[in-house]
Amino acid sequence: MLELLPYLTSPELAELDKLIGPSSPTEAALAGMDAVSWIQAFFRIPETEDKRLQLAPYQEAVLREALSPTADGSFPYNTIVWSDIKKSIKSSIAAAVGLWMAFRKPYSQVTLVANDLKGADSRVMAYMRRAIELNPVLRREVVIRNYQIRTDHKSLIESVPIDPSGEAGGNPDCVIFSELWGAHEKAKERMWTEMTLSPTKRGQSFRWVETYAGFSGEAPLLEGLYENGVKGGERIALISDGFDPALEVFRTVSAGQLTLWNTVPRLPWQTKEFYAEEESHLPPQQFLRVHRNQWVSSESVFVPLEWWDPGCRMAPADVPPYAPGRDPLVVALDAAVSGDTFGMVGLSRHGDRTHVRYVRKWVAPAGGKIDYSGPREEIRRLANEHNVICFTYDPYQLHSLMTDLSQELSVWMRVFGQQAERLIADKELYDAIQGHRVGHNGEPELIEHIQNANVKTEGDNKMRIVKRSETSKVDLAVCLSMANHVAMKLNASAG
Repeated sequence: MLELLPYLTSPELAELDKLIGPSSPTEAALAGMDAVSWIQAFFRIPETEDKRLQLAPYQEAVLREALSPTADGSFPYNTIVWSDIKKSIKSSIAAAVGLWMAFRKPYSQVTLVANDLKGADSRVMAYMRRAIELNPVLRREVVIRNYQIRTDHKSLIESVPIDPSGEAGGNPDCVIFSELWGAHEKAKERMWTEMTLSPTKRGQSFRWVETYAGFSGEAPLLEGLYENGVKGGERIALISDGFDPALEVFRTVSAGQLTLWNTVPRLPWQTKEFYAEEESHLPPQQFLRVHRNQWVSSESVFVPLEWWDPGCRMAPADVPPYAPGRDPLVVALDAAVSGDTFGMVGLSRHGDRTHVRYVRKWVAPAGGKIDYSGPREEIRRLANEHNVICFTYDPYQLHSLMTDLSQELSVWMRVFGQQAERLIADKELYDAIQGHRVGHNGEPELIEHIQNANVKTEGDNKMRIVKRSETSKVDLAVCLSMANHVAMKLNASAG
């Protein structure tokens, strides 16, 4: 049977059993309990006093519209898009709907799909497992093993990986797609195709999509649903106590689709204070996407120039002291063969801050290549005249040069990963500039490269510095990002 999760002890579960009391979800389902009533009766969360999920009026109204059967007993929609702003319990609602479907009738099959298996299992499935643990009746009626939940009346809930060939021929009653905004690879598009509902279950099955908005041009599946639902659908008004008729709910009869696309805060914990904090540390595009459910471009200005200059420029009297031959220096290098620049930036660390100590670039002549002899000699000079504890570099064009120098100089030559590590570093630099935790002396070439930088957002909390145009140069901004990341990782402060 179910293995209990670690945050509730057996005595606590016993007390919970007394609080909730006995009832049978199977009998209730056979008696025809609708989705909203079943969810309110049986789905559990730890955040409320009585452990019950408390739906807002707008959520209850949309659920009733989506899942109330028609006169012949069929579901009115085969696709429900539940798109709401971040922190609107949309994953919990999806989990509750999936559990209801599993208990609604014997031999039901509920399939959970996200952008990867971990995402499917750690979000919607995790909320299902937690709800089962918190409900003594559900605990008695299920078995949980790995990525599956099986009920005593032979229904199956399963988290599956992105494997289109493995899911071909499936026959689920309910498919829940989580965070479809991130489904932009071909395999995910094929997975959507393979999870098409069976015509033999028409009217008795549906696809449920829980997500917020994506990046324009990068989420074809979700954009298609948005076009179908919001732009191609009919806006409908739902009736509920205290319900705002301005809610963005759309019906697309030809596609059998119901779309909720909420763009405003409606829940008690979505306060002005919460959004003020979020807006202070999220890039504007990200804030609009996750907290206002708006489609945005994945590229925007990296930082407003005033954040860097004058924002991070230090007055001479305020520049932290630095002794070139004694205090640690981290130097980052970025280069290309032709049509670009070879850049180097050196930083010293001062507690939780860094400061720019060195900026240099070499420009390729028109139609020619960068002469690496100049940078080679400059690396030697820096190693001899400064306490350089690390040269970190993009290996794409610099592998040979840095390998040769590593055999000559007694300095750590560190490869800087340009995929995951760069995404983390560029976001760290954004945060550091915003928080005035990286200082500079007004180096004009570095100011120019910061001004030239756009940012491409990848995921919820990662970003990559990119050129604003083909002719823009951003190499020094990239060097600054790499040097700042390494300097803050190393326990080597100046002084």
